[in-house]
Amino acid sequence: MDESKPHRSIPRPSWLFIGAVLIGAVLLSWVAIANGFPLVFADSGTYLRIPLELYYPTDRPPIYGLAIGLPLRLAGLWGIVAVQAIGSAMMIAMTLSIGRERPRPVEVIATCSFLASASSLPWFVGQIMPDLATGFIPLVLFALLTRPADAPRWQRAGLGALLTLLIAVHLSHVLLTAGLLGLAAVVMLLAGMGWRETFLRSLPAALAILLALLGLSSLNRVAGYEFRPALSSDTFLLARLFDGHVAQPTLARLCREEALAHCAVQPLVDDPAIAKPGQAYLWDKRSPIGAMLTRDRAGVIAEQRRIIRTVLHDDPGGVARLAWRGFAEQLITVRKGVLPPYSAAMQISRILQARLPGDFQAFSHSRQQRGALDPLKFAPDVAVAVAIVLLLPLMLLWAMRRRQWSLIGLTGLVVATLLLNAAITGDLSGPDDRYQSRVLWLLPLLAACFVITAARRRTPEPIDI
Repeated sequence: MDESKPHRSIPRPSWLFIGAVLIGAVLLSWVAIANGFPLVFADSGTYLRIPLELYYPTDRPPIYGLAIGLPLRLAGLWGIVAVQAIGSAMMIAMTLSIGRERPRPVEVIATCSFLASASSLPWFVGQIMPDLATGFIPLVLFALLTRPADAPRWQRAGLGALLTLLIAVHLSHVLLTAGLLGLAAVVMLLAGMGWRETFLRSLPAALAILLALLGLSSLNRVAGYEFRPALSSDTFLLARLFDGHVAQPTLARLCREEALAHCAVQPLVDDPAIAKPGQAYLWDKRSPIGAMLTRDRAGVIAEQRRIIRTVLHDDPGGVARLAWRGFAEQLITVRKGVLPPYSAAMQISRILQARLPGDFQAFSHSRQQRGALDPLKFAPDVAVAVAIVLLLPLMLLWAMRRRQWSLIGLTGLVVATLLLNAAITGDLSGPDDRYQSRVLWLLPLLAACFVITAARRRTPEPIDI
């Protein structure tokens, strides 16, 4: 045995710590429990079809659907909620270990209680959607970047694999992770870390992005489509330009010059009675886009790319104004629990009735289906987040005086996540209430880290025999 190297022991979680994580998971699941059924969104049906019917979607990555397959088979829909809740509690505990100290069980329970009562997190823990993963990305990235270069390889490999999975469940996560990693690398260099150390710390996250892109592209190719990570990105981007009314003049001009397949969508996107023509282009039953893609997918995608390029050339100012409006609107468009009841004709209702008839009864009697979710929305998550933002200068001043550099770094990643998430979702897919709400809970978690760090400095740690 080489005595010159320090012995590294793998810390084993105590029963008290495991119990704290489980209690925290239950606390974070309270919205789904009060609903009487896991929360569902219109897209939840697509994700359930992936493991239940081996369905391959072209408008989103299949990774989340594949990931929920095992808990769904073993424990039903509540198994998915259990995995998400336990994962959330563990992610909170990992973040509370800032400064290399394992959090006490009471700190984990207290933080989960705070987030359960004052944040949007419970609404995503109990929902069958990949939106929960968005807030995990800066936390895992933070854990990766703060690991020293000589940290055990299994730690870095495990965090890298987890980050790869989180990136792959939603296409917006690719841009979010790349943006956060780029900003973090610049800050590390400016802080004097050096090129070699910055490269070694950033490498696992960069590999995670690359593996996610290669994995999604390979899956799409095996499924019979193009070797690219996003099969419908052009469709959604063109829809965004239609929503902003900047693509219609270009399409009209192109249709005057030649016959395009997209000329068939003009009556729909030019209809003044339709507030969001891009959403109608995507989902309205009158839209011919579905039939167009079925008939000539390659040709339609080529047309979409041509229209998008022409719009960017003809009206760059209009596109820039649309992007700014989308960013600003998404930044302030934050509402949790915007989950309506779904009719029997909706995909989520049909898949439950056909594939999970035992759960369909509970779904039919849930608060969501009865339109009774509003009483559960008492948590002042937006007010708490605004208060924390106003207190951030004082929090950062305290951290700088105490030389709490990890807290400062975590704060930077959280703030960057809020801004990048608003820019990506507001510009590329259009503002939506849930997009910003899915990361707003990071602010209360950040505040909890500050409070616990301050308390640790005041209270002497007991000696660990």
